[in-house]
Amino acid sequence: MIRQRAISLKLDETDAAVTNFPGAAIVANLADRLGLLQDLDDFLPPKERARGLDNSAAVFDLMSIPLSGAECIEDLDQLRKDQGLERLLGRKVMPTSTAHDFLRRIRYDGLDGFARVRRRMLRRVAKSAGVTTATIDVDASLYTSTGRNALMSYKGERGYMPMLAFWEELGMIVHDDFRNGNASPGSDALPFFQETLAQLPGEVEAVRLRSDSAWYQVGVMDFCQDKGYGFCIGADQDEAVKQATMAIEEKNWQRIHLIADPADPEPYVREWASETVHTLNDSQHAYRLIVLRKERLQDDLFYGPYAYHAIITNMDLSLEEQIAWYRQRGQCENQIKELKWDFETRVLPSGDFFVNAVYFRIMTLAYNLFVALRTTLPEPYRKCRLKSLLFRLLGIPAVVTYHARRLYLKLPRGHPHLPAFRAAFA
Repeated sequence: MIRQRAISLKLDETDAAVTNFPGAAIVANLADRLGLLQDLDDFLPPKERARGLDNSAAVFDLMSIPLSGAECIEDLDQLRKDQGLERLLGRKVMPTSTAHDFLRRIRYDGLDGFARVRRRMLRRVAKSAGVTTATIDVDASLYTSTGRNALMSYKGERGYMPMLAFWEELGMIVHDDFRNGNASPGSDALPFFQETLAQLPGEVEAVRLRSDSAWYQVGVMDFCQDKGYGFCIGADQDEAVKQATMAIEEKNWQRIHLIADPADPEPYVREWASETVHTLNDSQHAYRLIVLRKERLQDDLFYGPYAYHAIITNMDLSLEEQIAWYRQRGQCENQIKELKWDFETRVLPSGDFFVNAVYFRIMTLAYNLFVALRTTLPEPYRKCRLKSLLFRLLGIPAVVTYHARRLYLKLPRGHPHLPAFRAAFA
């Protein structure tokens, strides 16, 4: 039996330029191919003096915070000491103080520029993938903060409540609206959706919307109906919906079998469902109301033996297909979780609202760049989260050398993920 023992050794140092972020070469080359770096220089507010880092270099360093495995803006000082990374980039990473100065300089004026950069990036990716349908998932999430401008949310915690729109077919963020914590998840829903539509490429031929009950609003649904957009939204359990539910006869309830996990056909989620027609106040349209019920584990004295949930839609999929399609919006919540924990947007760099808004938008660019990177990788890597790709690809220890006037990145021979690294680099 082989036992693990204490490791006896002598520590030494090397002058070799070693980096633990060789993935910077992959990320930078992909950003360049997508036109991201040029767009950052073209559309962000120019510097007053022509010295120091351009906008593209400063934003790339900020995006490198999560992509290198760092956690907060202060970790830029450690990346700055990475000699191998300095050779790869051909410059030093900017210090933390410069990053704060950059964010304060860009502040509010840079938000529109970043939106234009992201819009052009989405157009290039969609064109490359041949995607002409946009399924938009929207949701808001609380980002707790002790910043001086952070306000109390309905959850009883101070922070910010950004609204996010995701393009399901690409897996990317289309639009974000950085809001204070006291904002309701359903506030300004229609203006936000209209702004989201303006971010989509002109080649998009069909638009569909999914949301939870925060967007159960006449204005949103009637707008979609008038424009020919499909929608499926969680319905409030208001008095009108409850009456419509109670009016459904027992014979009209049907057993549905929805596969909980497509990769695992068993077990099934067993529920009952029925549908009716429902018209909201102040609306001229009648929509399809789908009601689901599940047996409670224990009968309730006030609410009866069933728990009810409803969705409203203008689409004509079959009952089971419509429910399954709506529930795919749960992926949106996973993407928000990824943005929070993998891209460390839980840790915002300032007490200034607009500085945090700019930083948050930069992180959405980093997220989209990472999603684009995954599509270039072989199949086993395309569902990996950032932490997994850092361990397997982006964070492989490597030596950076010069030889015959050329830069070389030397990776460990025989590394199990070296072929994937070569594929991503190529």
